[in-house]
Amino acid sequence: MIGDAIRADIEAYAVRRSDNPLFKMTEEGAVTKAMVIQYLANLRFMHASTPTHCRRASDRAMDLGIPKLAAYFEEKIAEEMGHEAWADRDMAKLRPEAKVEPNSAVTESIRSLVALIERTIDANPAFYLAYIAFSEYITVILGPAWLDLLSERCGIPHTSMTAIGNHVELDREHAEEVFGCIDDFVTDPKQIGVMRELLRNVVRHFDGFCAEIAASSESSRRQRVAHVSAA
Repeated sequence: MIGDAIRADIEAYAVRRSDNPLFKMTEEGAVTKAMVIQYLANLRFMHASTPTHCRRASDRAMDLGIPKLAAYFEEKIAEEMGHEAWADRDMAKLRPEAKVEPNSAVTESIRSLVALIERTIDANPAFYLAYIAFSEYITVILGPAWLDLLSERCGIPHTSMTAIGNHVELDREHAEEVFGCIDDFVTDPKQIGVMRELLRNVVRHFDGFCAEIAASSESSRRQRVAHVSAA
């Protein structure tokens, strides 16, 4: 089953979590509030984009004569609306405690990921399910551990990370649903290669994004040094 193959690939990625530079920095207690705000700003952008992408996928599915797939995306629109407000509240809590002004710009990796999603939807909206599976299932698998590490080692409490914590709860059921949808709507065995390659591309973009956030720690360090020197 293609859904099982995608699940296994995501689980294999989760096992290698310390290869991700941001997760590794969290384990080392080196993640700052400014870095988390930058992460949340990009997460907010993705959350705000999801209903638009689901609308695009629903319309494309109808064009292709797949009304049941279109209905799935219609349900996702209602489920995903307004989630960016969680990130807004989290950033508002963290910003006063950040030692430097955080960079809230959308990173190049995230903009590139959005372009990949839109190309995928236009080619075949069923393939978009691979991205949804990754974003939901990886949150369920790694979200709790990451939140605990942020709290215990970096001083960033769970109450300031509701944009992740809320999705950990919501996505448990959603992730199981999307694997079933993959099996329902991606039925040609030859398409497993397409789905797995798309998942690899999504992972590359996510890792690139995390590397950009991790690299921002050096910029933050230089800002702190400059501030101290000026004082």
